[in-house]
Amino acid sequence: MNLTEENIKQIDNYLIKLKVKFVDVRLELIDHLASGFEASNKEEQLVDYLKSKIDFIKDFEKKRQKTIHWSYQREMWRRLAMFFYKPNYLPFTIVFGFAVYWMQHLQPNTAFTLILMVSLSIIHFWALITGFSHLKTFKKLQMAQPLYSITALPSLFLYTMGAAKTLLENQYFFIAFWFLAILFNIAGGIELRNKKNRILEYSKTII
Repeated sequence: MNLTEENIKQIDNYLIKLKVKFVDVRLELIDHLASGFEASNKEEQLVDYLKSKIDFIKDFEKKRQKTIHWSYQREMWRRLAMFFYKPNYLPFTIVFGFAVYWMQHLQPNTAFTLILMVSLSIIHFWALITGFSHLKTFKKLQMAQPLYSITALPSLFLYTMGAAKTLLENQYFFIAFWFLAILFNIAGGIELRNKKNRILEYSKTII
């Protein structure tokens, strides 16, 4: 049985009734449900078919959220790894590593810590501005909800500086901490920017 535009609208309205608020989730569910109903050999009304899929609909939304979240985390780690093997990233990593080493020798730890905190704060402030500038669009898409979780791990460097104060008094630990903190945050910032741009492009086709 081939579904009409009216049937598709009926599925969409049913999903809205079930409080499936994200547009991208509804589009995927409509595709799944429409295909399932068309392939069904049962002689049943569409509304009855949809009622039988309530558990599937609720599980689909939760599983999709987790899948998106962990895919963003994996891609942030891949981006970080690129700084250590990609030809176009590697020169920056080497130069930055030497710069951190020299700066630590030129500046006392107190001043260097302040520089580190300002650097990390700028990245996180930029991430917040990026999100709020497209808040209306992002509220309609599930794929935008875990966007800021990309910066969750990088932000730990900023939040744990107080707890790691004693360790940071060690010159080599301080250099390693600073080096990794900036690279993690740059990787997170790049991924956040790329995902944001892709989401905005996608939103133009469905919203």
